[in-house]
Amino acid sequence: MTEADPLEVAAWLMAIGRLASEDLPEIAAEALVRGLDSPALRMLAGQARSDVRDSSDLFRAALDELAIKLPDADKAQWHLARRTAGEIVTGRISAARGANELWLAYHKVRDNGDLRIFVGLASTLDDRPEDVEQIEAAIVAAARELLDRPAPRRWIKLMAVPRRSPLTQTMAPDDIEVDPETLPLSDGLRSNLAQWQTYFETTLSGWPASGGFDSEHDAESFVAAGQRLVLQLQDELGAGYHVEYMPEPIRPPGVKLRARSNR
Repeated sequence: MTEADPLEVAAWLMAIGRLASEDLPEIAAEALVRGLDSPALRMLAGQARSDVRDSSDLFRAALDELAIKLPDADKAQWHLARRTAGEIVTGRISAARGANELWLAYHKVRDNGDLRIFVGLASTLDDRPEDVEQIEAAIVAAARELLDRPAPRRWIKLMAVPRRSPLTQTMAPDDIEVDPETLPLSDGLRSNLAQWQTYFETTLSGWPASGGFDSEHDAESFVAAGQRLVLQLQDELGAGYHVEYMPEPIRPPGVKLRARSNR
């Protein structure tokens, strides 16, 4: 991962509202020392820390003059998350501290599925202090994997739910329903998804008063069909997506068997 210039990092912090105006003159002065230069940057560096009424406008102008893009808040959060991952890998910050920072970022990034692993690892550190070395090694490995992705993947979930699309996208704390027609899928896969969903709705119609799988074998077959769909979805959507599966239970007491099977 190429190290971002501190001026670019400051732009990310501005995008998420974490950059204090009184710090901008010093940030500009340090950028001039590093060899960056522009009219607005020089004006900003000359401002007094106590008089920064137009510092934000000057900072934005300097970024424009230096061809540094000011991202939206979500992209800025992702850039900062990858920066934290880089600091974990290089040892600039501890694995534990980095995982906790990425846990916080998880709640702020829209497409946050790729940060989910750090939530689990950070919480495991608290629960299993005797395994700290192995967990910290897993954090570093996950950080390296995160650095391999210049952009977050869209996390798509397959789950059979009555009267709803079987696909949802994980976005921040929510799962947003996704119409298969809006995804780059083949007509054949869309048809298979529709048939799988229709079979589920037909089988479970009237549940719990009526309906249900005839046997555990039928439930297992339905789950296996969903697993095949997940593989097909991942293949067609490609590396920019991660497809996960929330299957029906295939063993009692969770499996929804017909009432006569329980007599």
